[in-house]
Amino acid sequence: MWYFDGGGCLAALLTLFIDRTSMATSVTTTFRRLHTIDLARALAIVLMVGFHFVYDLRFFGYVDFNIPDGAGWAQFRAMIVGLFLLCAGSSLALAHGRHIQWKKFTRRQFQIVAGAAAVSAASWLTVPNNYIYFGILHFIAAASLVALALVKIPRASLLAGCAIILASWASLVSGRWPFTPIDYLLPAYSNDYVSVFPWLGVLLIGVWLGHQRFFQCDPLARAFAENRAVQVLGQHSLLIYLLHQPIFFAGFYAVSIGCGWAGFACSPQ
Repeated sequence: MWYFDGGGCLAALLTLFIDRTSMATSVTTTFRRLHTIDLARALAIVLMVGFHFVYDLRFFGYVDFNIPDGAGWAQFRAMIVGLFLLCAGSSLALAHGRHIQWKKFTRRQFQIVAGAAAVSAASWLTVPNNYIYFGILHFIAAASLVALALVKIPRASLLAGCAIILASWASLVSGRWPFTPIDYLLPAYSNDYVSVFPWLGVLLIGVWLGHQRFFQCDPLARAFAENRAVQVLGQHSLLIYLLHQPIFFAGFYAVSIGCGWAGFACSPQ
């Protein structure tokens, strides 16, 4: 079981945004932005906003699509979270691939853990039956510790990443691991759950990607360096995420009230 819902993208964006000014390459010791990562973030944020728009349409009862877990939708959101995790892994490699900057890493981890705690607390208050106990923010905080051990060894990171994905594909490890022993204490469905298998593998492949010379040379820079839309989306993805859902909800609710449709559709959770 490896799915995520609306809250998952916020956590991913928080993680990516924290280190967006600290991307270094292994080619030089200087820090610079990679337009390729900005483009990946921009694509992910556009897809996420579209996904949430359809999700909100269903939440307010305007459509009857089986989102987020129906055929097609599950694969769509998996692609989005995969993009975010590849960016997170490559960012770790670019920032710490030559020398682990402990102060920066510790500060980043503190921010992620604090954010994860806030997400859990907020979800407990708002959706206690489906609260978030291991969303993508929790996941990246834990996965970053694992990835740090391999951040200087790209080949080992690639092999480990592929092994984790294959183990998940072959159902050798439960998607609920390591929560299986306490599964009965946790909600059967969480509004944001990211399993260790296979998603840790995706992040570790991102670490390997961040070490590759073709990636460090910013292959998409020439095509998109002057694209203002890509720059804005890539550099302000957290702000876009924070604003788009409140705007969507306010707009849909206003329309519902105006049309006399104040009742919400039942959630699949």
